[in-house]
Amino acid sequence: MFVISGIYLAAMAVQDLTFPTPRPAVECAAHLTNWNARRNCLRDLLETAGDRLDTAADAARTEANAVDADSGGRFGARAAFDAAQSAWTTYRDAECTRRSAAMFLSEASREEITLDCQISLTRARADELAER
Repeated sequence: MFVISGIYLAAMAVQDLTFPTPRPAVECAAHLTNWNARRNCLRDLLETAGDRLDTAADAARTEANAVDADSGGRFGARAAFDAAQSAWTTYRDAECTRRSAAMFLSEASREEITLDCQISLTRARADELAER
């Protein structure tokens, strides 16, 4: 019994116990009973996520410009990135509108769902661009 417990504890010690970032609405849960404060919290999170995305997009644009410079513009990397980023923004906004529209809730609740979605997708896009 002690051997099994020891093996279990050793396995738990080497496991990575990182947890995913909570949903943005959960991050703002301290303002659960104050809609204005919760909305401001979500808007602040969206602004921060947007800043991270802008930084990652600037780096991707710089890389695309370098590819175009090295190839004499034959591959159109910068134009392709700009088109992809524009399409992604359109997708994010439409997807978040779809998610909130599917909920038969008050306008304030739909706004919260939209903001939560926009923050999550913007963070994911920033991570995606930063990884490449």
